[in-house]
Amino acid sequence: SGVGSFLVAAFAVNMILGQFHPGFENQPIAHTNHVWNFLGMVLAGLAFVLAGGCPGRQLFLAGEGDMDAGIFAIGMIVGAGVAHNFAIASSPKGVAAFGPAAVIMGLAFCLVVGLTMREKMNA
Repeated sequence: SGVGSFLVAAFAVNMILGQFHPGFENQPIAHTNHVWNFLGMVLAGLAFVLAGGCPGRQLFLAGEGDMDAGIFAIGMIVGAGVAHNFAIASSPKGVAAFGPAAVIMGLAFCLVVGLTMREKMNA
């Protein structure tokens, strides 16, 4: 398939150029703190589930005129800018100063929204 061919070609090119580094060590824009990597991805996944789908789906829906998805897509862009400007985004040097606090607050916010906005099932 096309995806398999793409993966094999990318793997081969990275091996030839000496850019293949398995694991968390020596990755270009990643730190090695597994706890905050995991919790950050939990937060991202929970936020995407609450929004109704992955970021790619939100972009497609925004292109089709869905204003909720458009606001979500703009929020992703603004959120990335805020994270990088206010020492929230991590780097290869390690976890940022305010990153853990932002992840904990984000998880708390998403959990509160998820638990309080549930719809009751009609039996």
